[in-house]
Amino acid sequence: MKFTTPATTNPIDQLKVIGKPLDRVDGPLKTTGTAPYAYEHHVAVPDAAYGYIVPAGIAKGSIASIDLDAARRAPGVLAIVTSESAGKLGLGSFNTAHLLGGPEIQHYHQAVAVVVAETFEQARAAAQFVRVTYARQDGAYDLAAAKPATGVDKDTPDKKVGAFAGAFASAPVRVDHEYSTPDHAHAMMEPHASTARWDGDKVTIWTSNQMIAWGRADVAKTLGLPKEKVRLISPYIGGGFGGKRTSWKWAWTWIPARRASAACWPCARQAASSTPSRRAAR
Repeated sequence: MKFTTPATTNPIDQLKVIGKPLDRVDGPLKTTGTAPYAYEHHVAVPDAAYGYIVPAGIAKGSIASIDLDAARRAPGVLAIVTSESAGKLGLGSFNTAHLLGGPEIQHYHQAVAVVVAETFEQARAAAQFVRVTYARQDGAYDLAAAKPATGVDKDTPDKKVGAFAGAFASAPVRVDHEYSTPDHAHAMMEPHASTARWDGDKVTIWTSNQMIAWGRADVAKTLGLPKEKVRLISPYIGGGFGGKRTSWKWAWTWIPARRASAACWPCARQAASSTPSRRAAR
């Protein structure tokens, strides 16, 4: 089967773009380092505070206690946000877990606190002083063993064309093997980051998001705001691979940003690789 003529009058299918060696519009800017990423909007938000996540150290259970005293005394700390102090947070349409854990922990490395400080280094240093005591519970970590109990429908039946069994049995060479892939984490050239600025009850977020409409709706739902009071700006994405489709990663910025007039949340590669925006092993 060959596609050598346009199938419809759709501009996308007139053989003017698909299959042509066209340069990306943002290609020269990205390759020369002049495309501003989400973390680099310092002119628009010159007085940004910085948020650093304290992730859950267990996968299932609850927080028995959390000691913030030492972290609050650390240099540069402006606020420490937990589920108790963040106020009511909604659950976005594309989130299966709450953005801030507490008291229940729903998954490993779920954010349990965000340390907000004058610099990123101060926030990161102070986060090490947050002490969380957990009440652990047994979890299910074997996907194959847990799947039968989930009630998920069975795989779609195979569609058969021809007489495969006979042809395979009589073939002079046969390869019958099962392959698996390990767990993969996203490693894009632009780590996850967002910069947020509150103007009264309106928030503007410079972010790296592949689905702006989804992200805007989830921000509004999470913070309990009308969508017209939420603006997302994402002109460039330094790689996404599906890991920047929705908004759950960025909510850690908007929450501390509410405490300070502006906030920035740059995600180091270590944090990006340990959060659950991953492709599971198969």
